[in-house]
Amino acid sequence: MTVSRLVTLTGARGIGKTRLALRTAAGLRGDFTHGAWFVGLAGLSDPELLPMVVMRALRAQDQTARPAVEALADYLAGKRLLLVLDSCQDLADACAALLEVLLPAAPGLTVLATATGALGVPGETECVVPPLALPNTALPNAALPDPTLPDPTLPVPAPRNGAQPNGAQPNGALPDDDAEAMSLLRERLDVARRGAGREPDPHDRADLRELCRLVGGVPLGIELVAARLAHLPASLALAGLGKWVARHEEAPGVISHAGTLRAVLDWTYELCEPEERRLWLELSVFAPDFDAQAARYVSRHSGRPSGPDGPPLGRLVAAGLVVAREHAGEMRHHVPGALAEYGRHRLRELGDESLVLEAHRDFYLRRAREGEVAWAGGEQVRWQRRLGRDLPNIRAALGYCLRRPAEHEAGLLMACSLWYLWLAGGLAREGRHFLDRLLKVATAPSATRTKALWVCGGVAAVQGDLDWARRRATECLGRAGQEGDLAAAGYGTHVLGVVSLLSGDDDTAIIRITEAIGRHRATGELTPGLLLGLSQLAAAYDRTGVAEHARHLLAECLAKCNEAGELWARGFAVHVRGVAAFRAGDLDAAWAHARDALRIKRLFEDVAGSALCLELLAWVAAGQGNAERAARLMGAAQENWSVFGLSHSGSPFDIPQHAECERIARDTLGDAAYEAVLEEGRRLDLIDAIAYALGEDISRRGHRPG
Repeated sequence: MTVSRLVTLTGARGIGKTRLALRTAAGLRGDFTHGAWFVGLAGLSDPELLPMVVMRALRAQDQTARPAVEALADYLAGKRLLLVLDSCQDLADACAALLEVLLPAAPGLTVLATATGALGVPGETECVVPPLALPNTALPNAALPDPTLPDPTLPVPAPRNGAQPNGAQPNGALPDDDAEAMSLLRERLDVARRGAGREPDPHDRADLRELCRLVGGVPLGIELVAARLAHLPASLALAGLGKWVARHEEAPGVISHAGTLRAVLDWTYELCEPEERRLWLELSVFAPDFDAQAARYVSRHSGRPSGPDGPPLGRLVAAGLVVAREHAGEMRHHVPGALAEYGRHRLRELGDESLVLEAHRDFYLRRAREGEVAWAGGEQVRWQRRLGRDLPNIRAALGYCLRRPAEHEAGLLMACSLWYLWLAGGLAREGRHFLDRLLKVATAPSATRTKALWVCGGVAAVQGDLDWARRRATECLGRAGQEGDLAAAGYGTHVLGVVSLLSGDDDTAIIRITEAIGRHRATGELTPGLLLGLSQLAAAYDRTGVAEHARHLLAECLAKCNEAGELWARGFAVHVRGVAAFRAGDLDAAWAHARDALRIKRLFEDVAGSALCLELLAWVAAGQGNAERAARLMGAAQENWSVFGLSHSGSPFDIPQHAECERIARDTLGDAAYEAVLEEGRRLDLIDAIAYALGEDISRRGHRPG
């Protein structure tokens, strides 16, 4: 990594590229000012999503309508950062094209990629990952290494550290205690046997050495063999696996690493019970991980129901076919890439891939709609985080719908039902990607299409693309009028009101949002549109000097939010209340409201909303005479607003207050000191900036504002 800014680890699937990349990145993290970041590409098939996936992994929150590659290049331009791009092989051309843009644009960027082959980018260094070093299979069970013994194994690459350990045989084979393959097999076997309540067999050493040879030192193959040895004698495993290896040999005694792994997978598949085989194939469609509820649904709705006890997920975990890990208090499951690829291949052979993909899509459509129903209540943060974890599968399900004309309507329903994820989850760019494409292909008039029009308009407004937002909302209103869809008419009008608000046309905004609120109220439900509309209307009234009416609207909004346990809209309302208090000269109330809003924005990881709260706090600090705090908060606000993809000059909110805040801070501190403190604020990442604004300790993270 010291001689090349792009290193690609290559090798067959299952050879351990990802593990090696993670270990390498962990060792190098301290050399990069902005850290090391992992981007998993397994299961991603749409090349247009690639820069968006990288941006999300980097927590680069640019949600504007400009090209994602341009936004990503700008974000990385001033950073010294290590980027790990894992599993590039399925999008090799797209990865190469992206890196050809990013590497020249970001001189501090270094990339460690993994793929089955080189990416072909100028300046790339390819490092072929070898299999693990093998034990000398000619040794008897109790013998010491004899360097004169011939090696009957296939040719073995040198150990991964590039050196020959003491005791190595001339051909690269090692004594048992030094061989990486044997060490891994014993380690995994001890765990598997303890889990099964079995004691080690002191007589199977020779068979274990031979099993290491059969799998060619491929780590995934070793782990699958170890899992089976928990219940299967080594001699039987050797006999069964040996037959499959012979079938995949290209010539007697000659087999590639890919052929070896295929032999291990065929043997493992043969050992599975029928319901285990079926579940393996069904789980292969997930990208890349999932929860148990998703696994149960797909298994029960993919044409071949599981047995009365449900899908045998636990047995697949024990067999090493599924990896289970706890994440944020939830158990997530993952099928390793080579196993998923094998399962998809088998699924196609059976002719069942479409059935399983449809069940997969149906599950995430149901989950999206459940989240939409729950969004007006007190479970918003949980739903946002759940669907954030599900995002790779949501992408896969929407991609499936885009590829199949018969599924376009279902895809459109899913995309518009996820409006809360696009808007509250920092995913406006991805939401726009799917909504625009699905609206282009799902052209038949329907209630779903009419809803998708206002959702797309709302997303475009958040991106600052006001012309497109206006066009979509106007089309929505036309369709809603023809269809008698009062709810869609309310939201279409609402989007037009937001466009006016963001354009600085407060009078028109008041007319349109008032009309929209009336239509939201007519539904008889507590809708997110009603709650947001109340705070947006209050903001417009406050800016036009009708402060009393603004206070009444905010009081109503907050009462409804508090009663329902709603937080997202409450965050907007509290921020508006803080701005109103600042305008009224009540600095203490403005400070308290801005901090309250900031705490809510932190829960949703709302970058733009947090930046606005930091800006408001800067105004208050300047008004209270604390110029240093004001400058630092202003720097943090500007930096994080730019992370969202907008310059502060493009913000429609309260530019005079910003200019006055800067004037006070600069006059008090002097130009040089002001610029120095402003830069301190810019160096705070969002987590530290929020902690600083809330008076929390950030010293443990290594950022100490002066």
